[in-house]
Amino acid sequence: MFDELFSERGLSLDRLRTFLEVAEAGGIARAAKDDAVRQSQFSRQISELEQFFGVALTERRGKHLALNEHGRRLAAVVREQLLGLHDFKCECQSQPVLYTLGAGDSILQWLVLPSLGGWVENMPQSRLGLKNLRSDHIVEQLLHARLDFGIVRAGTAVEPLKQVVIGQLPYALFVPETLVPKARREDVAWMLGNLPWATLATDASFLPRVKDAAVRHGYNFEVLLEAESFPQAARAVATGAFAGILPVAARPDFGGQKVLVLKPPFLTAVARKLALVFHPRLLRIRPHARAAADWLTRELKESLKKVPG
Repeated sequence: MFDELFSERGLSLDRLRTFLEVAEAGGIARAAKDDAVRQSQFSRQISELEQFFGVALTERRGKHLALNEHGRRLAAVVREQLLGLHDFKCECQSQPVLYTLGAGDSILQWLVLPSLGGWVENMPQSRLGLKNLRSDHIVEQLLHARLDFGIVRAGTAVEPLKQVVIGQLPYALFVPETLVPKARREDVAWMLGNLPWATLATDASFLPRVKDAAVRHGYNFEVLLEAESFPQAARAVATGAFAGILPVAARPDFGGQKVLVLKPPFLTAVARKLALVFHPRLLRIRPHARAAADWLTRELKESLKKVPG
């Protein structure tokens, strides 16, 4: 069946390993760590793979070589096969296999981590690695077999990725009581117009959506502190110097602090549906992937149900 693959010179496990190292590092020079001898060896091995497959696997971008579409596809194929071999070895030696889950920092801290209490008991053959990633990076890494699972806004994933909606993440105004006179504690318009606000600003769509929704309800506000993540904004609110627009799931972070948590109607339009996303091939090549997907789906749904709407 595979005579054609092995009847020609050029294909070997060593060459494929080198190719994957170059793909992971983002270039030959980086993979070789500026070692001229290794760099020459890596270039030769990739050239031999190109001759074997009959297509170019790299393209020049400025002074550097990067994978082209053929190269990225081959990297995904090699990664899958080596992952299958690695998992098989782990099973034979009764060692747990590693699954990776990517999500934004706030999702990891306030949704994923509180859900993981039963992982050890229910997935004893597996370890879990968490990666703090942006949604576009999650989708890219899932497509190229560099990540097993991701949590993104529903509808973000592209084919052939599979998504399972796990629930909705609502937002609220978090306001330290010390910033608001007692007579103004239900006056959302006053708070939005007069308090120093902190929230996520690195997501290109979040803040504009919040501002548009506020304007439609007759509110206007300015963000004084633009945070790289919701947990950063939450820490700012915890100082007592800022009010924040945060996921409702952040509430446990404030413990006994006197913070008003308000859910004005304009934030309803900003709530996000979240989905667990993975590539269908994951279920074919990894031994406990379906059990992991089912467990994560169930536990994350329960975690989101516990978030006050």
